[in-house]
Amino acid sequence: MVSNHRYWFIIVTVFVIAVVKLSSQEVATQWQMEQAQRHAEQRFLNYIAEARRSLQRFYHLPYLVTNDAISLRYFKGEASLEPEIKKQLIQLDKAANTKGWYVLSSSGDVLSSSVESSNLRERAIEAIVSRIHQQREAISVVTKNIGTTPDYYLAAPIYLAFDIVGIAVVKIDLSLLNDQWLANDEIILLQNPQQQFFLSSDRELNADWFNQHFDVEQVESSQQLYDQSQIKVWRLNDKRYLVQSIQLDDLNWRLTYLTPLQSLYQTVSWLSWSVAVACLFILMLLVISFQRYQKQLSNQRIQRLIKESEKRLSGMINKTHVGLLLLDKNGAIHDINLMAKRYFSLSDSMIKSIQAWQLFDAGNPNSTTLQLLKNLAQHQELAEISSVETMARRSDGSCFPVLFSISQFPWDSTNYYLCTIIDISKRKKAEIALQSANKHLQQRVQERTQELENAQQELIETSKLAALGRMSSAITHELNQPLTGLRTLLSSNELLMERGETKLLKANMTLVHTLIDRMASMTSQLKSFAFNRLEKPKPVSLTDALQEVLRIHQEALEHVDIRVRIASDVSQVMGEEARLRQVLGNLISNAIDATKHQATAKIIVSAHQDGDKLTIQVTDNGCGAEEDKLATIFEPFHTNKKIGEGLGLGLAITANNMRDMQGTIVARNNADQGMTFTLTMQVPSNK
Repeated sequence: MVSNHRYWFIIVTVFVIAVVKLSSQEVATQWQMEQAQRHAEQRFLNYIAEARRSLQRFYHLPYLVTNDAISLRYFKGEASLEPEIKKQLIQLDKAANTKGWYVLSSSGDVLSSSVESSNLRERAIEAIVSRIHQQREAISVVTKNIGTTPDYYLAAPIYLAFDIVGIAVVKIDLSLLNDQWLANDEIILLQNPQQQFFLSSDRELNADWFNQHFDVEQVESSQQLYDQSQIKVWRLNDKRYLVQSIQLDDLNWRLTYLTPLQSLYQTVSWLSWSVAVACLFILMLLVISFQRYQKQLSNQRIQRLIKESEKRLSGMINKTHVGLLLLDKNGAIHDINLMAKRYFSLSDSMIKSIQAWQLFDAGNPNSTTLQLLKNLAQHQELAEISSVETMARRSDGSCFPVLFSISQFPWDSTNYYLCTIIDISKRKKAEIALQSANKHLQQRVQERTQELENAQQELIETSKLAALGRMSSAITHELNQPLTGLRTLLSSNELLMERGETKLLKANMTLVHTLIDRMASMTSQLKSFAFNRLEKPKPVSLTDALQEVLRIHQEALEHVDIRVRIASDVSQVMGEEARLRQVLGNLISNAIDATKHQATAKIIVSAHQDGDKLTIQVTDNGCGAEEDKLATIFEPFHTNKKIGEGLGLGLAITANNMRDMQGTIVARNNADQGMTFTLTMQVPSNK
């Protein structure tokens, strides 16, 4: 009667604990899910807006080629212009920080490109040509192959009259969509119209993994919250993610945003277990009493199981695919399974008259296995061998390789020895074949390595000559027009000197100086593209760089009210000295030009440190910029200056330099007047 009361008490206690835990877990889960859903929706919308801004700055690039006069002349039949088109594509590729520019024929043949070896795949060409002729306007195409990053192309048709005679194509690096403000454990997925994944922000769960292993019906589950809203959860690699998905109609892409729920479930589990811990402690005390009673019943069941296990053991030994020998202390065969009989081709009558040692190491009397089995009674302490390769002998005298193991096997108060035999004949044949193949492969690798080394040396010499030719051609092209003007003006000056017309002579000399200044400005901007990529930022002095820039622009700043406000704890930033001077110089030069027509020109340069970040601001009261042009202000060839006053490369070079130094730059209009450029850079570590 007392036992029955305990039994029911335990059931009631477990039931109460389960109800308390499940109830608290359900309430906590609903609350946490609602919070996670709202937070994920806002972050997803922010990411979509950021991704659109990142892509929009590339949309106009193909039109730089389609509307170019040289390109149109080339398609009208001036084939000699192909080198100029190639140089132009190379310059545009560097300025726009893209992965390649191409000019195609209307049928898809590559006529010119900015890269030495075209990496434009046939599949991409076919898709671009088909859609261009179908839509007859600018298009975008995404292609993805297994094991590679996705290729994103922007293309536009080149028209002569009303006919499409060519196609301008720009290849964009889509990795910029991953360089957003996502947290480490959040995942963004992009799918094309065929529902194939082509980009993932997670290295382990990449696009190839989703295309090969992902099945939405197997991993997706739905849950309804208390506010009647439905949420979707994916289970990927034993991790759960909250799913937000949207279709971008303009790009025809599907974006999926995955928020990890691991920390949420950990919080829910902690809350629910905290509520139930007191009940669990009481339950443990009651279980101890219950287990004493169960132990008595277990002893009775064990006795029955021992008898049943002996029957099952005999059946298992005979059905296993491994040869088993049960030996007594003298090495005689006490029992043998069917597989061992097949290995050694033994009949029941042979087993009674044969010793175990006679089945192993034929022709090798000094074998360790043979000596152990012959003298098993004297070497019982050595009878523990695992997976030793040896030779076995069949009853007909033939030999075969096996893996041999032996261990003590106490059974019914008597010590026996269990031998395990596995036939490895097939494996040995495979090893021999593999060794031969490896030797042949090693020889081929050595030959191929020598060929590649020879080819690499030839490629290095060719690249040097090609680089020299491109540099000479680019300089000639950029300086040819002002040099022509100088020749004309100087010729005119000779005639004016003979006539004594000094006023016109002075005017011509002013134009000469203007053209010389223009040539210096162009060469200075073009030289910026010769900078090597910065391998690793180093600590540089911000104050020294700013002082040098202000000295260079001292004459232009004579009528400007310039103020420098640098916090006392600001000293060094992570970057590169030449790039930092060029960034500050471009921003101050632009500010001077913007305030040129102001009654009182003002420029403020400020810097302050916030944690491991340094914020630098350059503010002016100039003319500012139109709001709709702020998104493209850092693109190459974007300028508000007149023709001849600048190439529009200053802010593009500045943005590239900041990216190389692992920093950021943002432009915005001031509330009252002028603009502010904000730079964010890393500060050196104190370690």
